[in-house]
Amino acid sequence: METPMRTHLRIAAMGDLHVSKNSQGVFQPLFTQINQSADVLLLCGDFTDYGLPDEARVLVRELAVVKIPVIAVLGNHDYEGGKPHEIRQILIDGA
Repeated sequence: METPMRTHLRIAAMGDLHVSKNSQGVFQPLFTQINQSADVLLLCGDFTDYGLPDEARVLVRELAVVKIPVIAVLGNHDYEGGKPHEIRQILIDGA
């Protein structure tokens, strides 16, 4: 039996999250809803407030409920702390 061809792709796109060290638990309900209603999540930069690795770690914990593919691009705030490579690696390792 042939698999039916997919006719659409549901994309959830978000930007300017500005996650801080105090954001734990804030985004999980939204990410849970996105996980249930979208096929892919696009994160459009400025994940962190000040480009701090600890902020990226909070985001990774928030994203733990997401089981769909995530595509992300860093924004200027993610470079602000001078550690964009570390933030990128935290996000990759947390996926």
